[in-house]
Amino acid sequence: MSPSRIASLACLLLPLSAHPARAVDYVREVKPILVAHCYACHGALQQKGGLRLDTVDLMKAGGENGPVVVPGKSADSPLIRHVSATGRTRMPPASEGDPLKKEEVASLRTWIDEGAIGPAGEKPEADPKDHWAFRPAIRPLVPRVKNPAWAGNPIDAFIAAEQDRRGLVPQRPADKRILLRRVTLDLIGLPPTAEEVAAFLADDSSRAYEKVVERLLSSPHYGERWGRHWMDVWRYSDWWGLGPELRNSQKHLWHWRDWIVESVNADTGYDQMVREMLAADELYPTDAAKLRGTGFLARPYFLFSRNTWMEEVVEHTSKAFLGLTVNCAKCHDHKYDPIAQEDFYRFRAFFEPYQIRSDMTAGEIDFEKDGVPRVFDCNLTAPTFLFVRGDEKNPRKKPLLPGVPTVFGGKLHIRPVELPLAGYSPGANPAVVEAYLRQAESQIQKARVDLVQARRLWVAGAASLLTPVHPPGVSACALRIERARHAVAIAERTLASALLRPESLKARAAADGGRTPSLARAASLAERRVAVATAEEAVARAEFAAALGPEKNWVAAKKQLVVARSALANAKKALDAPGGTYTSLRGSLKTLESNTESEASRNKPFPTTSSGRRSALARWMTEADNPLTARVAVNHLWLRHFGKPLVPTVFDFGRKGTPPTHPELLDWLAVELRESGWSMKHIHRSIVTSNTYRMTSSGANASANRAIDPENRSYWRMNSVRMESQAIRDSLLSLAGDLDATMGGPPVPVHATTSRRSLYFVHSHNDQQKFLSLFDDASVLECYRRAESILPQQALALQNSRLALGAAEKIAARLDTPERTADAAFVRAAFEAILGQTPTAEEQAECVAALLELRGLADKEKRPTPARHARTALVHALLNHNDFVTIR
Repeated sequence: MSPSRIASLACLLLPLSAHPARAVDYVREVKPILVAHCYACHGALQQKGGLRLDTVDLMKAGGENGPVVVPGKSADSPLIRHVSATGRTRMPPASEGDPLKKEEVASLRTWIDEGAIGPAGEKPEADPKDHWAFRPAIRPLVPRVKNPAWAGNPIDAFIAAEQDRRGLVPQRPADKRILLRRVTLDLIGLPPTAEEVAAFLADDSSRAYEKVVERLLSSPHYGERWGRHWMDVWRYSDWWGLGPELRNSQKHLWHWRDWIVESVNADTGYDQMVREMLAADELYPTDAAKLRGTGFLARPYFLFSRNTWMEEVVEHTSKAFLGLTVNCAKCHDHKYDPIAQEDFYRFRAFFEPYQIRSDMTAGEIDFEKDGVPRVFDCNLTAPTFLFVRGDEKNPRKKPLLPGVPTVFGGKLHIRPVELPLAGYSPGANPAVVEAYLRQAESQIQKARVDLVQARRLWVAGAASLLTPVHPPGVSACALRIERARHAVAIAERTLASALLRPESLKARAAADGGRTPSLARAASLAERRVAVATAEEAVARAEFAAALGPEKNWVAAKKQLVVARSALANAKKALDAPGGTYTSLRGSLKTLESNTESEASRNKPFPTTSSGRRSALARWMTEADNPLTARVAVNHLWLRHFGKPLVPTVFDFGRKGTPPTHPELLDWLAVELRESGWSMKHIHRSIVTSNTYRMTSSGANASANRAIDPENRSYWRMNSVRMESQAIRDSLLSLAGDLDATMGGPPVPVHATTSRRSLYFVHSHNDQQKFLSLFDDASVLECYRRAESILPQQALALQNSRLALGAAEKIAARLDTPERTADAAFVRAAFEAILGQTPTAEEQAECVAALLELRGLADKEKRPTPARHARTALVHALLNHNDFVTIR
């Protein structure tokens, strides 16, 4: 063996320990450990024990107890001793986080033994209060770019500036057909019709596209499309529970859904929508249309735990509107953001007094059938305590006042709100009174009909006595007459009671409205008269049961007669006694605060004032200098147009979140939203008319761009976006000509066969429509951004479901017109209708050949219409094409 080969073999046989150990990289391996486990208590947020660990120099300098890192001596370094401990001295403490892994401790130990070397000029963490999202959004200057002609609006200029910096060249504009399909699906969630496509292609004017945009923004379908997007963010869910028992959300919450759709269609300012969702009952206490918006706060209801309910309110109010994870401070100070544990509970205090009730809708007094869920401040003095370590069984004694996180500074002006009569006494509402009067009149009419019928039977029975009969018949006839006599007595007393009700209703409504002693006495007297008449009716029924009821029930019937007569006597005594107490008309039904609340508590009068807390919060949230609300809103809008947001962590704009990819553009959009009157349509218009939006999504002939920016972070092309579940189903219905455009109203059961738009299905934790669920429907618990999955079941649904098969047949029938007798014409029409694009010559040839083959097979199978069968099969295949479920 040669000396060189022997040497090589010797090297291979050397033990691993003979190789010099690789040095631990502080930036790559050590600092991430400290960031994850230590910075929350020993960084810019806090410096417990006077110690900071966010630079090597600060570790060596140490805190109140001296240095924690001794270079070259891990055994003498307190940092290693604490992260290796298992008892009370372990860092981080058990209450603050998980212990370090063995390999993490080993990396720290090795790094220290190697000299604890850090990078030169290492800077400590920046002041958390100076985080980008906590600074006010100020409109940046629109940048100058290399190609001003391409920068059609400011959005393009910000995008082009980043492209110029990276050496990227934007792609060409999208084909007109593809652009029309894109913007139509984006804005109304439906594909364009053949007529709309033809009109757009024929319009060569410079404003052809802008006219399309305006038409779509004016469509009522726009509100349905974007209302569903916001329903995701605001956690819309219909009620669920056990059987008929309400445990979560609220029955008839669909009124909030309709409010969302109507508000979006009306271009109600986003700020106004936020105010109405948080505090319409304080800001607009008599406006039934606006009160529907408080369904946002009715949604988190949970029967069995008020604490869970309140925690969800804090978490999702802050995530939805502020992009902050305030909920992370429930048990301890926030690990990343300057939000103290007290901030969590001060934020909760805004909501502590509120409860939920359902207000009567016009004409319906049965709250099981309908009612508008809305909030109101019920328990005005309800305290909010800080729970030690988040444990509701361990509250601190001192209650906290409401407040926003201290990082934002400023003071709130919370003033109690004096409510108008209709706000706290909904029974005095004229519409409510009218509904009760209509019911009373209906009862009078029925009682009159019943009385006429009873008298007719009595007269008929008496006449039968004049006819000679055998002795047994005389007994039966007499029994019929006696029954008829009792029936007349009951009907007369029922009518008498019914006739008194309208007067009682009017008197009680007048007393609620006037609030004077004389009106109260009149209402009391009228109500007691009804009580006497009702008691007399009860006595008549009891007399009938005692005299002519089944023999086996006589004992119980006679006892009931005694009770009825006693009740009548008491009612007459009450009629003679002076008094001013009466029962207000019920115009609202309070939802149970918990499963232990009594009916007496539930039926207490509503407070005449509201705390003013939530209206103060709503005003603060929508003030021009609030740094978060507008940024969070435009980020959601951008996400749903481009398939990815400017801030990837859509509900976390804090320090743990991901910074914006285009911070200046984000701020420009946020200021633009505010200064446009918070008009979402204005932002939509700005986005979809930009050249950035109108580019092709193809990456063809852009190898240089792909090499520089393979993820398209700089938007050198448009992103292809997968349709969400509602758009897929609605497109099938629309293309088939089956879509039912009826808007609003109660939700459709998930198992019902319907052509309504998909947002009208029941959507709750217990009930989800199966087709929608397969295509990543919104989670009812939290859905700030839809998940995207590719599953075999999705392909099976488009291949085998009744919806897809039925749609294929109807689409084929609609496309199979006399001018398309030639297969080539049919293929072209099918591609254009279903995929929004013209087939290539190769695709057209393949499809024509397939149709010929399919017809032959259908002939062999002796199908009645082979040509139609073949064309349906082709349409069905196109519905399973990836381009059908993709917005290019």
